[in-house]
This record gives sequence, C-alpha cells and structure tokens, in this order.
Amino acid sequence: MGLVSRLFRGNKKLEACQVDNAAHITLGAQGEDVAKIQFALFSLDALKIDRTELVTQTYGPSTAAAVLSYKTKRQIINKSYQTTPDGIVGKMTITSLDAEMRARQLSFPGLGDCALTPPSVPQPFVRSLLNGPPRTVATFLGQVGDRNSKQSGGEKLKQLNRSLRIFLAITKRASLEDGFPSLSADLERAKDSLFEHGLTLSVEFRNGFADTIDFAGTAGRIILEDDIVGLRKASEDLRPGLANILRVIVCPMNDFVFGETFRNRRVGNLFFPPFVLMNSRQTDRSNATLLHEMIHAAFVPINGSKLNHDSEPHSIFFENGTTRLGAVNRTFLKPEHAAILAKGYFAV
Repeated sequence: MGLVSRLFRGNKKLEACQVDNAAHITLGAQGEDVAKIQFALFSLDALKIDRTELVTQTYGPSTAAAVLSYKTKRQIINKSYQTTPDGIVGKMTITSLDAEMRARQLSFPGLGDCALTPPSVPQPFVRSLLNGPPRTVATFLGQVGDRNSKQSGGEKLKQLNRSLRIFLAITKRASLEDGFPSLSADLERAKDSLFEHGLTLSVEFRNGFADTIDFAGTAGRIILEDDIVGLRKASEDLRPGLANILRVIVCPMNDFVFGETFRNRRVGNLFFPPFVLMNSRQTDRSNATLLHEMIHAAFVPINGSKLNHDSEPHSIFFENGTTRLGAVNRTFLKPEHAAILAKGYFAV
C-alpha cells in the first residue's frame, strides 16, 4: 500500500516497518524515523516524551510509553498473538499513524504571511498605532518628502524607545551546506534601520546562531507544511519557552523565497506565536529579509485583516528582494512599519 502522509512517505525504515515484521521500530532505535514517530504522537495526542529522547531522536522508555498510550486508545492489537497493545511500532501502528497524519496534513493552513500578501498594494496605516486618520503609503510619502528618514518640515522621526528580542537558530543541513554568510549584514541592516526610530535589536543568547537543530526535512511552502511545523517543534524541544522572543530559523527552503513568517501554527497542545524561516539558499542583496519578516511577525491581525506589502521599491517592506547586482535595494524603514515593530509581541 505504501505510506501516504508527507511526514512518513519516503522514509525507508518506516516504509519497511509497514511490510516487514523484522523492521518494527522498538526500544533503543535511534534516527530520523524515530523523530517522525515522536512528532506524530505529539501532533495527534499531545503525548509527552522525554526531552532528551526528542533531541537525540531516541526510542526510549517515554517514547515507548507514548506509543502504548496511542495504541491503547485505538485498540491496535494483533489478535493473532496479542490480547493487549504493546509499545512497539509495527505494521498496524505505522499504518494508523500514517493515515491520521495524512488527514491532519489536509487540514493545515495555507502559506506564510509573505505569500498571502498581494503585491504592490498601498497599505493603510494602522489607526491605533499612529493615532490619526487612515492614510495610504502614497500619501505618507508625500508628507515625508525624501528617503533620508526625515519628516516634512525637517522634524526627526518619532523615537519609539523599544527593544526587539529575537533568537537565531539554523538547521544542521543548512549549516553543512553553506550556512548563512549574510547573517551579519542582515543584522547590521536591521540595527541601522531601527536605530533611526529609537528601536534596538537584541539578539538573545549570543550574536549569531545559538542553536543548530538536527532536523532532516527541507522546510518550504505548502508541499512541505509538515516540515514547517515539525521544524518549529524541533526548535521548541531543543530550547523550550521563549514566549516573548521571536524565533528566526535559517533552513533550506524553496529556491524562489527569501524568507517567510508563519502564524496560527499548532501541534498537539502547543500553539506557536509567529515565527520566521529564512532561506539558506537565497540571499537578498539588500540584506532586508530579516527586518522584513520581523514586521510580518509583529503585526497583529484585527478581524482577519492582513498587512499588505509596500508598493515603494526602496521600502524594507517592499515585497520582492533581489539577487541581481544593480537592482533597487530595500533600505528604507517607514514610520508605520517601525510602529508595528514597536507593538510586536517580542518588543520590550
């Protein structure tokens, strides 16, 4: 029959487990196949597994207990030789997990914030942020007068006096490929742009990648939505909590995207605040991806509202980055976007 869920299909050990009694997954096993089983158990039943087993991808006692709980709830018993469930993943168990993960996969939300936003549409200001009537970006540009971060009349920009807390991680796969050589430039772009608005960037734990996540998947759009949620869960297993810090994870993504912000993602009983994935395979010459995605993550939708990208090519919040030499650079952080950042869940 074959495994059909995106989480399991293509994994040779799990595919063998479905057809061969000798390939059952048992106590002491270790590897990607175990990690996928652990993720499915948490996703479906919020079953608790020891953090050490999660990080090391080991089929230890708590994983076996979770498997037993899953099988007991569904009465998965091979009645040819059993009267009660056991803690082993065999043919019936992997087939059941696969079917339920396939059903869960079909209920996933759509793309991230960048993909959902229509290009080149003037966005209204958020009234509550700027305490004035709604205005379009085009109107605002006329009032600003230039792109040197001065308002009309030569006044300085409003100083927002907030610190934005972020946490940087990278997958082992991305680290082994090329890493993310432009990280320093992205951080400097963000710090320089924020400084003019009285905002500071605080990179928690250390000024670089604090964690390397041993995650086998390739995070991307739609076709690998399981991996997006799985990667976020893997980061949580490695470093739990951090509710008021924006997680930014560098990983291989589809080659046409620089970065993406994901919200409304949950797994098991965990609901994740907005988080950012940055593509290790694609670097924006403007080095604006980090700050661009921070704006997405800070925005709080009201009554289903969406934050449209800016129509001004020089804006940090313009939709398209570029790898082409000589193209227009995204270098200008507008006050309305700075105000959104200052209200983000990761601002203190």
